[in-house]
Amino acid sequence: MSLELTKDGAVVGNVRTSEYIELGRRDKTDIGPEAPFLTRSEGKARWVVADTGGANKVPRKVCGIDPIGSRMIKISNIHAVNKDLWVTEGESKVRILPGDAIERTLPVALLLPEGFGVVIELIESSELISESQSAHSEFDDQLKSILGSAVSAGSFLSGGSFSSQSGMLSAHTVFSQEWEGSGAGENSRLFLQAMRQIIPALQEPINSPKYFHGIAQAVMRVMDMDRVQIITRESGNWVYDDKNIFLKSPNADLDSPSRKLLDRVLSTGRLATYPDDSQEETPESLMEMQTAIASPLVDPTSKSGELMGVLYADRRWRMGSRRNATITSDEKEFIGILTVATAYRLENVKKERELTTYQQFFSQKVIDNLLDKGDTFLEGKDTEVSVLFCDIRGFSKATDTMEANAAMHWLSDTLSELSEVVLQADGVLVDYVGDELFAMWGAPEEEPSHGYSAIRAALSMMKLKRLLNERYKDKISFKIDFGIGLNTGKARVGNTGSRQKFKYGPMGRTVNLGSRIQGLTKQWKVSTLMADTTAECVPPDTPKRRLCRAKVVGLDGSVNLYQLMSEEEADEDLIAKYEEGLAMFEIESQMRPAARLFGELVQRYPEDGPSLIMLERSVSQLVHPVKDFSPIWEASSK
Repeated sequence: MSLELTKDGAVVGNVRTSEYIELGRRDKTDIGPEAPFLTRSEGKARWVVADTGGANKVPRKVCGIDPIGSRMIKISNIHAVNKDLWVTEGESKVRILPGDAIERTLPVALLLPEGFGVVIELIESSELISESQSAHSEFDDQLKSILGSAVSAGSFLSGGSFSSQSGMLSAHTVFSQEWEGSGAGENSRLFLQAMRQIIPALQEPINSPKYFHGIAQAVMRVMDMDRVQIITRESGNWVYDDKNIFLKSPNADLDSPSRKLLDRVLSTGRLATYPDDSQEETPESLMEMQTAIASPLVDPTSKSGELMGVLYADRRWRMGSRRNATITSDEKEFIGILTVATAYRLENVKKERELTTYQQFFSQKVIDNLLDKGDTFLEGKDTEVSVLFCDIRGFSKATDTMEANAAMHWLSDTLSELSEVVLQADGVLVDYVGDELFAMWGAPEEEPSHGYSAIRAALSMMKLKRLLNERYKDKISFKIDFGIGLNTGKARVGNTGSRQKFKYGPMGRTVNLGSRIQGLTKQWKVSTLMADTTAECVPPDTPKRRLCRAKVVGLDGSVNLYQLMSEEEADEDLIAKYEEGLAMFEIESQMRPAARLFGELVQRYPEDGPSLIMLERSVSQLVHPVKDFSPIWEASSK
């Protein structure tokens, strides 16, 4: 139910609860901020609606409200003499006399002394997150898993209060005092001090050691622990790192963390304590012991519940000390909550490192999809991809004519611009080799239009040349140009790097052929070449022309080579005449007209490299005919 408090018609506060609650004025036992505020007294929820002073006529105990079933409440006048308590029903009012109670269906409006009013309404189950739930069910499930039977009926998960479950009186810890009387102020103070440690820690950068320091300080302060330690689990062994040990006193005389306790966590996957309920020797029979708790840090993304480590804490107990000899249920749950939070923190650190790595290779769209998959996408698979190789022309000139720093800046800037083109097209930056960029589409996320995406990137790179040449026109003595090779086909894709260096990309013939095709751009004097498998993906309104059938160095078979043409390069007459001449050339009997047509093209388009190559091939076959003529052009180098 929801309770809304008004004063002279203005809303001054509200609370939600599903349990019995008392309303009244503050008295000396109510420790809290300015009214209204919620507290507990004598084990019951109490809403302090007014401070002392101007509202003295409001009794300390005005009324009690108790839910009955799902839609009714019982309102009781719990004061000995106050008669100023009313239920309003339309235009009429019903008085509730001292000691009396009435039941009503929600919503209900109450009138209290001094102009205070309370409206009580039903909260539908879909609106209410009870005290035994949080907004993060995965967090709760993880917490319940590691606590197991340690979750008691009065625990935080069950809506209980911060009170000791052990029945033993102890020193100043949050979990050893009742929420009432003089102890409540100290209790609240200690808990707030702990929160002051934890909250700033949560605001630290994700890989900051201050987070663990804040958690450790909170545990030592709240639970009066002498030591807090994070012990990690790596390659089947417990790893003790000095930087993960936090001591209340630098001179603390403590035994090594209990191996039996750690192994118990390892075998059960649950929080373990010493002593626990199964101990044959009770704490009362010992003169001194080391009370300890170990809680598992479980990978929240692992389906098998992989153990990343343990949050370990202990304190020295001696006969007659005011410390708790055992770990209380509330202490177990407090540690459990911090453990799950720390496990998520460790996992986030891992994800942050992965994210930093992935940002070097993938677009944000691809990264968002990958983070939910963990490392599974790194596993090798055979799939169809499109690859792009882009070589920056003129790097040798740059190194010869520019100072080293200026040359490196120019190369870095150019590669950065090219990389941005790849990422904008949701491609993968596979690698940089000197002045060459290697990119891929079609993995790790399947993309039916990967060929078109690669083509779109290549066209954007050709436009980029104008921007870069304008940017560096007063700094370099040559024109910036690119040689781009595209190919589409099956490849083996995965992490092709090592344990030391991540590298996600493809391997196989498709990659090798794409690289060879890029190398041919210089021989054919064009910006972009592609295999027929990629050319099939070129939209009808994007100009292209088939140059020839070619055989590259080091690979069996041959491939149809196509030129992807930019707006500046596109010429419908050139494309049509060239294709006409190529068709003649591929029929040996038409070699003479083919040579004549290519000659005309060279005269009209003297900068067109493909026309010049085909003219030379035609004339060569006419002058020095080869008996077993093949129209396939064979590359002389990579």
